Amino acid sequence: MEQLAYFVFNKKKDYESGYRKGIRITEQGLALEEDVQENGVFISRLLDSGERGNQWHRAVIQSEGYGDDSIRFYFYCCDEDETVVDGEIYRWEELIQNRKIPPEKKHQAMKPYLAHIIQNPQDILLYRAIGRYLWMEIHLFCQAGFLPKIHHMKIYAGNRSFLSYLPMIYQTKGREDFLRRFLGLFEAVYQDFDEKITSSTRQLDPMTAEPEFLHWMARWVGISNGHLWQEEKLRVLLSGIVRKNLIRGTREYMEYVIGVFTGERPYFLEYCDIEQYRKNETAYRSLKQSYAYGPYEVSVFVREQAVPSLREQHALKKMIEDIRPAHIRMHLIIMRQGIYLGQNVYAGVNSALVAWERANLNGVAAIPSMVGMAETGAKEEKKYEEFKELSI
Repeated sequence: MEQLAYFVFNKKKDYESGYRKGIRITEQGLALEEDVQENGVFISRLLDSGERGNQWHRAVIQSEGYGDDSIRFYFYCCDEDETVVDGEIYRWEELIQNRKIPPEKKHQAMKPYLAHIIQNPQDILLYRAIGRYLWMEIHLFCQAGFLPKIHHMKIYAGNRSFLSYLPMIYQTKGREDFLRRFLGLFEAVYQDFDEKITSSTRQLDPMTAEPEFLHWMARWVGISNGHLWQEEKLRVLLSGIVRKNLIRGTREYMEYVIGVFTGERPYFLEYCDIEQYRKNETAYRSLKQSYAYGPYEVSVFVREQAVPSLREQHALKKMIEDIRPAHIRMHLIIMRQGIYLGQNVYAGVNSALVAWERANLNGVAAIPSMVGMAETGAKEEKKYEEFKELSI
């Protein structure tokens, strides 16, 4: 199958080779300078098709505009790489890059070669662009404080014309112009499908797949709540999940998944970790009541800095419920940074001194009553006795 020639603008180097005024280059593409009150101008480098009289096919633009008046494209096309300005001969590249010549004067010099003017284009056919060289002049306009952006541009130098497959009578002069433009609509759809099929393998790579495919792949490996994950973290998880699925249901597997979600390794406390304190009855009883009521209880400790918001904490809790073994009950314990009364403190983990504050009964802080503490103690005692009977 014939390979189509096209030019792509998707990185800094592509934009640095052009001329710009009032426009900055970002990681995502082009954006209007924040202090520009009216408009900014960008003129691209010369795109060379390598063939005189070339019929340029199509331009696909990914942008972030605020109405049709926020972005304007000028497409220029010609066969010569030189022009005359004020009696001097300039190569187009020299004219475009020249900082001494104002953009208004450049616009007047390029006007005779204008092929298309398009407001905020997305996908257009360049049926008037005929010539070896093509370049673009882009105007970005500030709209009520909103700054338009250009993310990605793809310019097709030619196409597989469906017209060439029809009898010669349809290719005679006068008829072919309209028919070529009409068939170009279907050619554009065919091109998009063809490119998606050609690049379909990249959708199976977690690091290059589109976001909607990530959630699809997550379900393949048993991650049913992919929407709870940040996109970058989900990509990292899926890149190594196939090997980790061989040990699914183990502590190592859960450490890996929780570690990717939080960005740091969690702490686990199992029932077997408490057995070493059996000789100390007071400590043993306290640890069992606090962390593991029976042999099928596991506590997971995560620092508050790793999941600072309630949304992230609820998402982590739901995710733990999905990956835990069916016979294991897991408790998520969020460790606040600092030493507070009534909360667990672990040396070297969250044992940091915090600023002293006065007690303030403002409806937020409260002192627990003796009755409430007694009721809580009775419930914990009853729960411990139930697990003790089950273990027997």
